[in-house]
Amino acid sequence: MEKQGNYRLIEPVNSDAVGHWIKDYPQYEQIIGYSSLGHVFLFSPSQSDYVVYHPFKAAAKSYGAFDSTSEFEKEILQDKDFSEYVLKPDHIKNIVKVIGTLGESEVYIPQPYSFVGGDESVDSYDKGNIWVMLDVVSQMLAENA
Repeated sequence: MEKQGNYRLIEPVNSDAVGHWIKDYPQYEQIIGYSSLGHVFLFSPSQSDYVVYHPFKAAAKSYGAFDSTSEFEKEILQDKDFSEYVLKPDHIKNIVKVIGTLGESEVYIPQPYSFVGGDESVDSYDKGNIWVMLDVVSQMLAENA
């Protein structure tokens, strides 16, 4: 597992691991990483296409085909605009000052979740397991759908 700043790249995991929402993105069979704020990086082996899934919005954005994960990382994850908009390094630095660094498979999670009224202020975050968070969010969004 490789950690780079505000995201983590992982050995690919089957995308079914994160709940019902994957039915909307069936061609994206693998999870290749996630951000410190819980965005999930999905990959379609058949199309070499990469998307970033935003769990609290139940939406994904495709960033197109790349020859490798390292190319996706270089062109997208390390892009300054993407970093500022999605990875939010300054926000993360402030969260770290309040609750510390992340452990294995952990992400920062706003309490309550933003889609149920949370404001994502620095002092509203806690740490939690990425897989548990994705499962819980998936179930909550299914109930609200």
